[in-house]
Amino acid sequence: MTIENWQKDYQSDIQIGSDTNSSLAKQIGLVGENRSVLEFGCATGYFSRMLSEKGCHIVGVEINSDAAKQAQKYCDEIIVADLDFTPLSEILPQRTFDVAIFGDVLEHLRDPWQVLESVRNHLNPGGFIVASIPNIAHGAVRLSLLQGNFNYQQYGILDNTHIRFFTKSSIIEMFDKAGYFLDAIDRTKVPVLADRDDLLPSFDKNMVSPELIKQIELDEESDTVQFIVRAYPQSDRDRYAALLNRFTELKTKNNELVETLDKTITEKHLITNSSWWRLRRIFSR
Repeated sequence: MTIENWQKDYQSDIQIGSDTNSSLAKQIGLVGENRSVLEFGCATGYFSRMLSEKGCHIVGVEINSDAAKQAQKYCDEIIVADLDFTPLSEILPQRTFDVAIFGDVLEHLRDPWQVLESVRNHLNPGGFIVASIPNIAHGAVRLSLLQGNFNYQQYGILDNTHIRFFTKSSIIEMFDKAGYFLDAIDRTKVPVLADRDDLLPSFDKNMVSPELIKQIELDEESDTVQFIVRAYPQSDRDRYAALLNRFTELKTKNNELVETLDKTITEKHLITNSSWWRLRRIFSR
């Protein structure tokens, strides 16, 4: 992607940095102030500038050398490297940070799982990851697929440089596999029928029934364009505790369902064996 495309792609986000539906604003809210930040894919430094205004000190990692030159004015240091081929241990030996940021980056990597796992070695105690990741399960993508289309675009969910695609569940699974737990999941949203060709794939609205639209919109993530998450490394003990909590939740839910089922069966038995029910069966013949 060229520098001009980067600037155009994020121009609206920069202009509405305080907008409650802005990916950049949501990421800054999760990062906080006065942090040491490792920003992957810093591009021309549009987000680095916003972070620096919050008192953060940024080391940027960028694959495009021309973009990196522009980002230097906002970062304490710039490293030009391709994460698909250069290990972090080689790029950042013995260096740690409060926050690692992946702003629309993980979907561009061949092995984002491995990169996330290696970042754990570069986080300070209490450090965390903030990431924004497109949602391939947006309703517009589903409707486009139903019409037999999966057309890449210059921007948005089907950006032609994306090589990985994620839903909410696969994002949670990816971070869990890499040894993290998510303590925050936020979203940017655009309605399924919105006219924003730069973010959503197009489809023939005249060929979609209102009933199908309503069915798709029942999914709470049907209007989610990006997930913005914060993730903390978890130890084996943390993973065990999380699994135990999940087991307890499922066990409680199962007990509630069994209790409801037993109550329903009992009530049905009482009704069908009542005098009223026997008389009703006789007179309905």
